[in-house]
Amino acid sequence: MPFNRGYVFLSLAGLALTFPGHANETQSFSAQGLADRPTLNSYGLPGLIDMPTANVLPDGELGLAVSSSAVGNRGTLSFQVLPNVTATFRYAGIDLTRAGMRDLYFDRSFDVHWQALDEDTFGWSPAVAIGIRDIAGTGLYGGEYIVATRHFGARDRVAVTAGLGWGRLGERDGFSNPLGAIDDRFDTRPGRSVGTGGTVNFDQFFRGDAAVFGGIEWQATDRLRLQLEYSSDTYSIEAADGLIDASSPFNFGATYQITDGIRGGAYVLGGDTIGVSLSMTLNPTRPPVPPSSGDAAPRPVAVRAPQAMPYDTDWVSQPGGAEVLRDNFALLFEDQGLHLENLTMDARRATIRVRNTQFNHSSQALGRVLRAMSAALPPSVEVFEVIFVVEGLDTTRVRVARTDLEMLEFDPGGAELAMAVAEVEDARAMADPVGLEVTTPSSRFTWGIGPYLEASVFDPDNPILVNAGVEAQAEYRFGSGFVAEGAVRAALGGNLDDSQIVNAAVILPDPPPVVRSNAALYRQQSDFYVERLTLAHFGRPAENLYSRVSFGYLERMYAGVSGELLWQPAHSRLGLGIEVNHVWARDFDGGFGLRDYNVTSGHVSAYYRLTEDFDVQIDAGRYLAGDWGATLSIDRTFNNGWRVGAYATFTDVPFESFGEGSFDKGIEIEIPLAWFLGTSNRRTSDVLIQPVLRDGGARVQVEGRLHDLVIDYTRPRLEDTEAMIWR
Repeated sequence: MPFNRGYVFLSLAGLALTFPGHANETQSFSAQGLADRPTLNSYGLPGLIDMPTANVLPDGELGLAVSSSAVGNRGTLSFQVLPNVTATFRYAGIDLTRAGMRDLYFDRSFDVHWQALDEDTFGWSPAVAIGIRDIAGTGLYGGEYIVATRHFGARDRVAVTAGLGWGRLGERDGFSNPLGAIDDRFDTRPGRSVGTGGTVNFDQFFRGDAAVFGGIEWQATDRLRLQLEYSSDTYSIEAADGLIDASSPFNFGATYQITDGIRGGAYVLGGDTIGVSLSMTLNPTRPPVPPSSGDAAPRPVAVRAPQAMPYDTDWVSQPGGAEVLRDNFALLFEDQGLHLENLTMDARRATIRVRNTQFNHSSQALGRVLRAMSAALPPSVEVFEVIFVVEGLDTTRVRVARTDLEMLEFDPGGAELAMAVAEVEDARAMADPVGLEVTTPSSRFTWGIGPYLEASVFDPDNPILVNAGVEAQAEYRFGSGFVAEGAVRAALGGNLDDSQIVNAAVILPDPPPVVRSNAALYRQQSDFYVERLTLAHFGRPAENLYSRVSFGYLERMYAGVSGELLWQPAHSRLGLGIEVNHVWARDFDGGFGLRDYNVTSGHVSAYYRLTEDFDVQIDAGRYLAGDWGATLSIDRTFNNGWRVGAYATFTDVPFESFGEGSFDKGIEIEIPLAWFLGTSNRRTSDVLIQPVLRDGGARVQVEGRLHDLVIDYTRPRLEDTEAMIWR
């Protein structure tokens, strides 16, 4: 719904703008040695110049590397998925000759880099890594390697690397594959079957001739690093096109640390080709400013005087008492983004319903509410219950004994103990107290106007297309769980209109209906349009069940009705959902007209919290083009709200009918605004990196999907951020 999130779709280059230096780090440059912060090579992997090393980035780190030389321009997004696993997505442009003319060829590729052994695993042993480059794509950069790296000297200022490469990394002075001793199938590397791209050629991995590579890196000063490598890549494709000679196997390079998170470099390939590079790193676990440092300090728990026991209960019968308490809460919640919806109490128990519009950590909101209850409620109230309300929905009920609250605030392990003694259950599992009740009128209408940025990347003719404009949003809540919401946009400038329209019926055999690949027509027909306009109802049909029905103009391209039911117990890591949509394609001009295409789609979904860091989602059902299949999403979710994930969708649309890319896939990054500001804020920016937009596996976009609304207030999520309960 409006103003809880800011959806911004950025290109890889645009993502760099969000990468500040780590202003709060106390490390000096000298402390960020070769082992602590490895260099990103021209392919965006931990490495020297072109060749990889066995290093890995700090856990959870994101890296953006761009390099430019005569052999091509590359932009690579890297993510340290696990402490020993690095994954990358690369987009490259190469000036290859076609029919005597220069033609800029664009290539997408994915890599995976696994550090199998840490340094010093066996005494004085090196780190060892195994990697696959261009794991799913055209194979232009395809190659595999096993590499070892060892650091030497004071503060590990020298790193020596040696490795064995295959494929593109096995070209220079190649020799028979040593893995052939295990199985003679390793002796020959079959030709790559590219097809429509995007598929994995397992029969090529570690096959064919092998070659050695290596190098040395020296931390000359706290900011300057020098690299020398022996490359096993002869650049055979680029050399055949006259882009490089590559007669020398030696490459030279230097990088300079500009800020804590930004490093620039220059290098020489093959003795005759000069290149430049720029890399930026960001770690979600290291915000530029301390979290919540800009928040107003919370008031302490108000501890009751023990000598006053037994506590007086006559206040229950005093006229106007509930209204006084309501006013007290209004003062305590002022400027905290907490809104009292309802307060019900008797002499011993109080239940408060509250909306959290500010704190991105649900446990922090819980701690603020509990302390306000200790200050506002009479001493006889021993049991505090907090129900968080989202879009009119009661989510979970958190029950805490007031005595425990008074004892634990300053206990060294108080945050963990507070969650251990708290009871968390579905809000419908227990009736509210019977006694005093008061409801606070809340603002039903909210609105706002602000800029938006929309981008399309990876178009073969125009790799980066961007439009900027102004968006106005409004929302009105009424009744019990009803929300009317809408947004209109006015594009002010950009080149998104230049996107080419691909006629799938001409270039693909038996293509699916056109449901997304005509997106450019919506941008070209109008600069002012209704982005969405809906009426939705959110409900609680039974314990552990949530419901949503949305009707209207659901998104820019589709209008219709969407219904959803979610089963999400307050204690469970597992959630199950079902969604059914019937939609009509909207007119290209962004008005209220509809076109003649309509479809019923829907999914059954399973959501599971694998660990504190990882979430898995599986959606199976029917998609917008009428195709049947499933989507697998895996996200790494950080406690501060960052989320980095990937998804892949496979349906009954054959790869050749889907077109370039073979199947739908992408990378999603959700960035909390609070991470930059140091002030609690529930707004986020979303980055979607979708290599190819096609019609197979497409889903309708709907605001207010239930799982995202309620999951933050389940016990697993509250426990994940329990350290924030006293902040």
